[in-house]
Amino acid sequence: MLFSIEPKHSLGDLFNREKEIRTFQEALQSERLIVLDGLRRVGKTSLLKAVLDEFDGYYVFTDCRAYFRNNLIDVEAFDKALIKGIEKTLKLGKLKKILKSISGLSFGGFGISIEGKGQETSLAEVLKNIDEVLKGKRFILAFDEAQNLRFYRKGGKDLLNLFAYTYDNLKNFVIVLTGSEIGLLHDFLGIDDPDAPLFGRYLSEIRLQRFSQDKSLEFLREGFEELAINVSEKELERVVDELDGIVGYLSMYGYIYYKDNQANALERTKEQAKKLVAKELGALIKRSMNYGYVLKAVSLHINRFNQIRTYIENNFGSISDPTLSKILNTLVNQSFLEQKYVDGIKRYSFPDPVVEYVCREMKVK
Repeated sequence: MLFSIEPKHSLGDLFNREKEIRTFQEALQSERLIVLDGLRRVGKTSLLKAVLDEFDGYYVFTDCRAYFRNNLIDVEAFDKALIKGIEKTLKLGKLKKILKSISGLSFGGFGISIEGKGQETSLAEVLKNIDEVLKGKRFILAFDEAQNLRFYRKGGKDLLNLFAYTYDNLKNFVIVLTGSEIGLLHDFLGIDDPDAPLFGRYLSEIRLQRFSQDKSLEFLREGFEELAINVSEKELERVVDELDGIVGYLSMYGYIYYKDNQANALERTKEQAKKLVAKELGALIKRSMNYGYVLKAVSLHINRFNQIRTYIENNFGSISDPTLSKILNTLVNQSFLEQKYVDGIKRYSFPDPVVEYVCREMKVK
């Protein structure tokens, strides 16, 4: 169903992603390190799951958000889930003999002890053993919302070292990472940082864009046609004007219209979406109210560096240029804001209309 609100698992349920599907499928057969990125709620997880579920090979999917607790990755839970996923996959076909050789796993970092044998090996060694028997089949290690891995121990270095080892030595393995906080994910991977484990490796990047106005309208028409519901073109145009081309919001609207109250479906959708966004922003603003001041300014179309600083100082108190610059860079890296040059001047804006609604209504002190 096009209007399902959980991630899709079938390629047939993905709308207007033929190019991205083809590019991703080809990359899985030829590349070693792949990033799927884009704004929140544009369908990255759906694309990943749908392609993997029809993939002719092996894969382990890990949602990194599930292990993010108290501003850190729960290392023990993450390691256990990852190795358990690998163990489950090893039960398939010709990989059973590897599972048998390392049966009785216990977990500690990425060291794997073999119960009853007095031995300990590493996850890298296990992956190496798997690689040797794959015989051309590819094994995907997929990490959803992977920017959270920067909170794995000391900046995620253990994982980055594992990724680098896998890239360099295990020709049948592919690392796939998705990310909504695009700048943070790229900073974490450090492809261009000479001191980072993955420096110099080739990164295949697939960026999902929001739908155009025409495609958004087409998506809504097809979704309602699938449900045998007639909605006026005027209403659909109003929905797209309010929610833009972010498929997660459009799906939410269609689902609410179908399941709940047709009369105020758009208003209900906006309220639900704003609650999601407010929760995401709340964690950020809790760290520093400067984030709230900046977001409030930009929501009022105060969108140049000097204008933002003046607004904050006139309403809330002084802020230094380095602090403001850091705040703006963080908001851009986390994809809450985007920056563009207009007439040679850098201006900030919201890529997500719901974030803008929330920030405009936000009360800051």
